[in-house]
Amino acid sequence: MSWETLLLLGAGFGFAYGFLLQKGDFCFVSAFRDWFSFRYTAVARGILVMVLTALVGWSLAVSLGWAPLDRLWVPAVGWNSLLGGVLFGLGMAVAGGCASGTLYRCGMGYVQFWITLAAMGLGYFTFAWLYDPWLLRYVLEPLRLSGPVTLYRVLPWPPVVTGLAVFAAIGLVLWLKVGRTGLAAGWREATASFRGPPGRLLRAPRWDTRVVGFLLGLTMVLQFVTMSVWGITTPEARLTALAVRAVAGEGAVAGNAYFASIFRGYPGLVAGPWEVLILAMVVGAAVAAWLGGTFRLRLPRAARLPNAVAGGFLMAFGSRVAPGCNIGNIASGLPALSLHSLVATVGIGIGVYLVTAGLFRFQGARRQARAAAD
Repeated sequence: MSWETLLLLGAGFGFAYGFLLQKGDFCFVSAFRDWFSFRYTAVARGILVMVLTALVGWSLAVSLGWAPLDRLWVPAVGWNSLLGGVLFGLGMAVAGGCASGTLYRCGMGYVQFWITLAAMGLGYFTFAWLYDPWLLRYVLEPLRLSGPVTLYRVLPWPPVVTGLAVFAAIGLVLWLKVGRTGLAAGWREATASFRGPPGRLLRAPRWDTRVVGFLLGLTMVLQFVTMSVWGITTPEARLTALAVRAVAGEGAVAGNAYFASIFRGYPGLVAGPWEVLILAMVVGAAVAAWLGGTFRLRLPRAARLPNAVAGGFLMAFGSRVAPGCNIGNIASGLPALSLHSLVATVGIGIGVYLVTAGLFRFQGARRQARAAAD
């Protein structure tokens, strides 16, 4: 497939992701935080539907020969998987948006998340600057435990059998929890808002997260078959490298071990299909917000700016330590049945929990102090 065709595919998939994420208000921070705080699972249900859809689609595509198994993103496993996940979870909870949530909110007109995105660029640059020899020699290599591990390669049967077995196991748990009638009622509720003329649907400010999850999963299957898995933070790191080249010259990028490594397979230091995908996500979200009447320029409160900067920096740095963000490790890593991504997802949850629990304790202490003062 030609480079030009891949660029067009990247633009199309990016637009679709941005559009769907905005319509579902599909932020991974909310999925963790809402469950920790209130046991509210609306976004988490959408994420589960997305992962299961991709799981079945990817395993079927590999078994039918539509895509190679090597197209799955399965990094090596180590304590850095957990550490990077925790740092990323801390960052996205502090910033109030994950890697994908930051992009679609940029498209909605939130200036705060453009600041978060700039801070992420600083995080990528800092990681690249420290990578060789410090991080590589004294952190990443000592923390590594094994090479890449995926259940698709561990088990001896075709990938589709493994994928369907995992799907059935999760389905059984859901069946035991809510029953057949509960699952059917949930799907009827999810699809109810999709009845009616298409114009009204496009103008709706929000879609049900379960339907959005299903549509995201289908989009991920199409991308997997045609080009790759979905990722965000590595393309953002490449865009950061291109910004560094524009300021400091090509040698500043070509001479950096980390930046040079992430351009392998590229026809030079150029933006590729995956960088176009990132930019198109912002455009897709802007169009979805405009159609739904929710697009407007929103200036941040001054008190939120430190969160935007600190959270963005931690997200970027953590995504390089792990490696991977909420999309790489949850959306793309879990359907790949990657052990690294499972560990990183646990780390992300721990990071969000630490911030959520700390915030609740801080708010409780403030209420007690006010009550004592009164």
